[in-house]
Amino acid sequence: MTDHELATMLKELADGPAPPSQIDVDRARRVGGRRRRARTTALVVGCAAVVAAGGVTAVSLSRPSVPAATDAVETALPPTPDPAHDPIVAKTGFGWLPEEIAGVGYSVGAHGDTTEAIGRGEQPPEISLSVSGQEPPVPGELGDQATRIPVRIGDRDGYWLTSYANDPLNHGRSRLRWRTPDGRWAELLAFHLTGPDRQQVLVRVAEHAVFADRPVPLPLRIAGLPGTFRLEDGFLTRRPDTDGVPWRVMLAYASNGTHATITVSVPGGRKTDYGSPLCAKGNGLQACVGVDQPQAAGITAQELLSRITLLGPDESKWTTQVIG
Repeated sequence: MTDHELATMLKELADGPAPPSQIDVDRARRVGGRRRRARTTALVVGCAAVVAAGGVTAVSLSRPSVPAATDAVETALPPTPDPAHDPIVAKTGFGWLPEEIAGVGYSVGAHGDTTEAIGRGEQPPEISLSVSGQEPPVPGELGDQATRIPVRIGDRDGYWLTSYANDPLNHGRSRLRWRTPDGRWAELLAFHLTGPDRQQVLVRVAEHAVFADRPVPLPLRIAGLPGTFRLEDGFLTRRPDTDGVPWRVMLAYASNGTHATITVSVPGGRKTDYGSPLCAKGNGLQACVGVDQPQAAGITAQELLSRITLLGPDESKWTTQVIG
């Protein structure tokens, strides 16, 4: 991959042009690394799709708005995850979100697991939630200027991490950390929030955060994968004003030194010229499959594509029994 291609991806991930103080370099590099790995498997995001049908009861993850009350917006997700059947298992969730948020997406894999609440616009408001066993290090862009401002999250201690001692929200690149009830460390990252009382809003989001593994319903079934397949990264993203589609699913697998990727979305969205995946359409969705070394992977793109059934754009028919 050329430096120009990587720079283009990082620009897309930064949610469009913004003043320097609005860009979290640490986050852009982390998410950019996930995209770089996925794209260097020589696959595209946003081509055609596969055969169709079938419905398994699940719940919609897309919300046009979030009530101002403390509604548990994700508690309907199934409580018992099985990674053998669902490649995207969320480790965190939101129990309350401000009205400017329009939907919730997920990222899992080698570069970290996050739950992302996204708003609308070219620079949408965004709140990212993650949890880890140890206190995260101070990100490089804060450096020696990092200041910890204590805050209480419910009955637990936490702190704002900022470069500005008088500004807990860090000039719009907000970073809030606190201990969870089981002793782990939770972190909220927030960007481009526009509503009033943003500091109180983020504290409220943190107080109602959910920390439990839960499978995320997806719009496809796969009738088995080779035993050597291991998930590297998985995404359910919701950036309609930047991607051109309401949501997009991408699953990137590694197998015997080679890579395979499955991408599913509704028709439309941005086209790229990365690689030459095999694509097909059906049931109101589009999907592309690419396998860069079929002999090593033990399956061709056509064979993998033939194992996929799409469940359509109605999210109530998506399933957590994705594989098998």
